[in-house]
Amino acid sequence: ILKDYEQESCFILMLWAMAIMGMKARDAQREWQLLSREFIPVSEGVSILPEDTREYARPVQALAAEVGDMLLPRALLAALQRFASTRNVQDVSEAVRSVCDAEAERLESELSMIRYIAWAIPSIGFIGTVRGIGDALGQAQEAVQGNIAGVTASLGVAFNSTFVALVISIVLMFLMHQLQLLQERLVLATQTYCDQRLIRHMQVR
Repeated sequence: ILKDYEQESCFILMLWAMAIMGMKARDAQREWQLLSREFIPVSEGVSILPEDTREYARPVQALAAEVGDMLLPRALLAALQRFASTRNVQDVSEAVRSVCDAEAERLESELSMIRYIAWAIPSIGFIGTVRGIGDALGQAQEAVQGNIAGVTASLGVAFNSTFVALVISIVLMFLMHQLQLLQERLVLATQTYCDQRLIRHMQVR
């Protein structure tokens, strides 16, 4: 399949994009694992008052830096701090939503490089196709004389470039959409976690 520089370039870009997506998928899986932990130990029927927020925030603030920088701990801290300052549950929901929306936008923007690679690969394949056809036309005189080996070889490279590029692009787009789905579900699951395990227990007297 790898008959020329264009195909090799497409495979190199594919490996680069897959490495980026692999790291992002790993990060998302680590974030998902946090959702199974209970950072705010609140028993059923117990209310969280604005005066209690500092006590509940301590376990989250005590987390290691690499864990504390993840989405869920940041959302929980933002919720507790907003509740302490405004004493308004609606403001707490807005704070959590703001943190999650900002994270969703960050994740979306970080996919731009992968999108560019997925767009560039078919373009590189098309360049290979044009070059192959140009080489074939340059050997048209030989084909007229009965030697079609050079022409067929050049045409083979031309169409092979497009085929390889399109297949790689399809695979990359599928993987990118799966990664995007994983990240979107993570953000929604974080909002649900904050609603069910923290915000619904908040009460103002």
